[in-house]
Amino acid sequence: MDVMVENKGYTLAVLDRKTTRSAQKVYMKPMALYVPSVAAAAVNALIENLGASEGSDERCALTVTNNNNGVSVDKDFASFADLTDETTAADAVKELINIVRGYDDDGDHNVCGW
Repeated sequence: MDVMVENKGYTLAVLDRKTTRSAQKVYMKPMALYVPSVAAAAVNALIENLGASEGSDERCALTVTNNNNGVSVDKDFASFADLTDETTAADAVKELINIVRGYDDDGDHNVCGW
């Protein structure tokens, strides 16, 4: 019997460490976030939705979550200004997606479950 598994996508989120408020968006095809300009635009949109200014020196975190299995990874930044840098944002998104995808691959190949 074939069971259809629903793709729940990946969530990209920005968290303000001071206020604990966050902004997030679900991407059904997260591979689009490998394009640096797309990733940077996505992060900047989340920062705008959060209401944080680019010059803010508040600590923040960027998070990527695989909604299919709950694996979530985050990366802290000293300020929103650091995260608004296009190269920094694009590299961070790519790094976090690769880490989350690595957990997916581990489950497929690791018999012991470690």
